[in-house]
Amino acid sequence: MSRTDFIGAVFLISGVLLLGLVHVAIAIYVPSMAGWSEPPGKFNQAREDIMINFPYFLSIGLILGGIILFFMNKVTQFYHFMFRDEE
Repeated sequence: MSRTDFIGAVFLISGVLLLGLVHVAIAIYVPSMAGWSEPPGKFNQAREDIMINFPYFLSIGLILGGIILFFMNKVTQFYHFMFRDEE
């Protein structure tokens, strides 16, 4: 396992855990809501009320960054295999 694979796996796992905890926090808060506005919905309104937007979008960024780092080596190997120069 190369270094980028390890860092990608750490980013991916931490992003998934953070996203799960954000969803748990929102699920705990939603029953105490009296009402919500229709266009954003109950999920977005709860996310804005408990001010958890930054961890939510950070977790999505960690997941995407982890996927990119984890599969970067495999994609470059596949690219060199498919499009190598024929001499």
